[in-house]
Amino acid sequence: MRGPAAAWSLRGRLVAIFAFVCIATLLFGGAAMFRADAIVDKRLLDARLVALAQTVHAFAGHEIRDNYLAGNTGPVRVAFEGAFGTRYHYQIWSLDGRLLLQSHAGRVSGPMQPLGALGFGRSQMHGEDVRTYVEAGPLTNTVIQIAERMSDRAVSIATISKYFMGFMAVPLGLIVISTWLFLNRTLRSVDDYASQLRDRHALDLTELRAADPPAELEPMVASINTLLARFRKALSVEREFTAVAAHEMRTPLAALRLQAQLAVAHRESPHDLSGSLRSLMAGIDQACHLLDRMLDLARVDGLAMAGAHAMQDVNLQQVYWDVMGELGSAAAQRKLTLKASFEVAELRGAEVGLHMLVHNLLVNAIRYTPEGGRIEVGSQRLGGAIVLTVDDSGPGIPPSQHAEAFQRFNRLGRVDTHGVGLGLSIVQAVAHAHQAAVRLLESPLGGLRAEVSFPAAPA
Repeated sequence: MRGPAAAWSLRGRLVAIFAFVCIATLLFGGAAMFRADAIVDKRLLDARLVALAQTVHAFAGHEIRDNYLAGNTGPVRVAFEGAFGTRYHYQIWSLDGRLLLQSHAGRVSGPMQPLGALGFGRSQMHGEDVRTYVEAGPLTNTVIQIAERMSDRAVSIATISKYFMGFMAVPLGLIVISTWLFLNRTLRSVDDYASQLRDRHALDLTELRAADPPAELEPMVASINTLLARFRKALSVEREFTAVAAHEMRTPLAALRLQAQLAVAHRESPHDLSGSLRSLMAGIDQACHLLDRMLDLARVDGLAMAGAHAMQDVNLQQVYWDVMGELGSAAAQRKLTLKASFEVAELRGAEVGLHMLVHNLLVNAIRYTPEGGRIEVGSQRLGGAIVLTVDDSGPGIPPSQHAEAFQRFNRLGRVDTHGVGLGLSIVQAVAHAHQAAVRLLESPLGGLRAEVSFPAAPA
């Protein structure tokens, strides 16, 4: 089983990336400079060999002539070591193979290069690699050969590269230090956001704030602030709901206590005791009804959190008949006429939520429609929406109170021992969970029309 992934540092990664780029650039640049310097230095040193060959031949010419006129057959050695040191060696040969002149340190048994091979070459001298140059001299029938040790050439190239690398290390250090400082300053807002979230109280849902945040962090911070705003709204609604629910629960509980006290007081009168118990049972039913509606609200909140995962194809007509199986007896007792016409039956949604929506709309319609009245339920497609309507022939709700009707526990001033003022709140919550809109309108039947518009794909 794999363990939890180790936490990684954004600051550390940025510094590592920057260090890698700088070091790679330094190494590549150093190698390129070393190669370029080697090429340029080789050309300069080769040019120096040519110039030295010409200089040696110019200064040694009279020695060769004097030696030749004196009849000497041995080579003449001219001491240029004060100027050349041991770095350069030279020889002057005749074309017939006689050594005419050589440097003091250049004692070899033969020519450095074949006499006919003019130009540059490589050879061995005293066990060392040397760079040679052969040129026909201005004197008749002579060839000058001059050599330079390769180790001396490498030392000069390495010295230049060492200085170059040393000089590059200084700006690299400055770049790393300045980058670390600027990076810390740039990421200070991230640390500020983290400290705000870490140190705040659990119920502190105020927005995150930082001075001069980077543009890359603004979308994330805006999203966090939006989420905090939603939490504030949800918490405010929850607090308000809890306060109102506690207030609403106080009334039926007080009534239950009163009826229980009356039952105790009338224990000797069977008739009075029976009435108190019936009132007690009615109060219990009212409290249970209130708890059921509060549970419905909790289910709707869970439905909204589930989102698309809870959606499926639902048959509205079947939902209607299921609801009427629960409410049919109440409608029959009030001798209400119900009519259903579903032009569009299929709807994408949560079956539990749609059942609560239809149930609460029909409960309100049945409760407030006068005896012998009429209720009509239907659905149709209008443009890009599927519209569900519930009409009744009751007294309706004045347009000025339509917004108040959706408030929780608001009965619009009605004295109703059955309702708790949560029906339309549940309807609206279910509609919002389906991205639908609910409106209250005047019904063609003379009462109230509840209209819910669901978004729908094209037919």
